[in-house]
Amino acid sequence: PGTCPQRARNLRTALRLMSAQGFAGTSMRTIATACDLNVATLYHYFPSKADILRALVKERAYPDRFTETPPVDTALPPRERLVDLMTRLWQSALAERELLRLVLSEGLRGDELSRGVAGGLTIAADASIARWLAELFPELPSGRTRIARLLRALLETALVDHLAAARPGVRERLREEVADLAGLIFPERG
Repeated sequence: PGTCPQRARNLRTALRLMSAQGFAGTSMRTIATACDLNVATLYHYFPSKADILRALVKERAYPDRFTETPPVDTALPPRERLVDLMTRLWQSALAERELLRLVLSEGLRGDELSRGVAGGLTIAADASIARWLAELFPELPSGRTRIARLLRALLETALVDHLAAARPGVRERLREEVADLAGLIFPERG
């Protein structure tokens, strides 16, 4: 089955359904019907719903997504550079809102697979943000790992606000909070 168009269509459909109805609330039969397949054919592509979730994470390039350094303008002052980095991470996360909604909601329901995926994403995000801080902020004092965890936590909070609470102005609040943190990390001299 590899990366054929039908497999990709099956994954897109499964993600849409699972994001809306939940992992437990979406049956293989429901996915097969929405894909205009019989259930046996869907099982040919994916032996289980858990395999669908694993494939979604892998196909969406998580945690590989964290390997490339975001194209932040290093000529910007450090405070603005940090806001730029987090804005890019926010946009990247929003591009995967259905997958993140699914993983978040199922993790909160106690699904072990989703919790494992979420934990893996957290570990990958922390390590990548710390690495990006080292690459993009040579003037940064020590503590990159702690700062990376704080930045990831701000991003997660913004995602919960956006995905679960649907609060308006989340992006702007995230930018303000990152700017506040940047002011503490990079105090003005003089």
